[in-house]
Amino acid sequence: MSNGVVFVHSGWRCSSTYIWHRFRAAPNVRAYYEPWHEQLAGVTAETIRAETPANSGLRHPGGSEPYLKEFEVVLDENGGVQRFDASFALDRFWIEPEASDLAQQAYVERLIEAARIRGETPVLACCRTLGRAGWLKKRFGGFHIVLVRDPVQQWLSFYSLRRRPRPTYFELCHYVLLSEMAVWRDAARQILGRAFDGSGALSQRLAAVRRALKRRPATLSFQAFLAVWLASHLKALPYADLVIDVDRLARDQAYAREIEAAIAAGCGVRPDFSDCRAPAPHGVAPPIEWRKAARAVVDAMGLHEAIVGVDAHPILFRKLAPAFAALPPARAGVLARVGEMLAGVAGGAALARLQTKFRRA
Repeated sequence: MSNGVVFVHSGWRCSSTYIWHRFRAAPNVRAYYEPWHEQLAGVTAETIRAETPANSGLRHPGGSEPYLKEFEVVLDENGGVQRFDASFALDRFWIEPEASDLAQQAYVERLIEAARIRGETPVLACCRTLGRAGWLKKRFGGFHIVLVRDPVQQWLSFYSLRRRPRPTYFELCHYVLLSEMAVWRDAARQILGRAFDGSGALSQRLAAVRRALKRRPATLSFQAFLAVWLASHLKALPYADLVIDVDRLARDQAYAREIEAAIAAGCGVRPDFSDCRAPAPHGVAPPIEWRKAARAVVDAMGLHEAIVGVDAHPILFRKLAPAFAALPPARAGVLARVGEMLAGVAGGAALARLQTKFRRA
């Protein structure tokens, strides 16, 4: 059993809102939504009430209840959430577990305290914490959940939100995160085709990558996303108390019950995932050579062994298999389902053969 704080780490468009929504519905829980989102620096009671899943346009569950309702008790009288700074959003996304960040630490302590003094379990669910999962676990302990989704479908979810042939906010954030990966600086420059200085506020860095990359082909957006997907999961998975395959959660009721029980055993809260449903595979996709694009990223980052080596986490290759199989999304979904039926988390005989082939390549 953890010390009573729960962290849910994920990327964008990875069912994190659904998971957060189900934690929120559990009794005696204060589930904070996106507690590292830059907008928290300026929110007010009025803006909190105005933004709901129903009017967001993001296909989120939750109806008309405000996303940020739980933050009302930690609002500063002059606006913004107490102790939060907009720089927390992405500036130290890649922070090492041993690093010091007293301001960010004080902010998280305030959220935890606000829940505990009300007799509630604090749950912090965010799309901006995969890279700092180790830092959070070292500072706060707790029960850490990592969500993983098929990266092709996850990226296509970004793409489906484009209102014109220009990158979405989610895509721009991945450009920024990739450009600021110190460990893979050379790989980032190779993928992006140039370097960015990383200075200025997040809004300025988003504007810089937008200006430079907005007309680049969709393949670049997918590759930038995949590089961040790989790097962030490699940082987070060693600190996970529980890894949830969100694709499987939606279509395997027995697996969903196992996950509910594992969460209850780990933190004392039992969310109900019985209404989890898998979205249909995105039918509209740009002309990307998935296997070629994915392999180029893996080669640039030197991650061959991290994905297929003896010590690799099995979920990484299983989720990358559709891209490496060069299958369209609908067929990739079928392959993943067959793999699950054949061999659970190992991915099945078909995926095992593909993994062996990739290991030899």
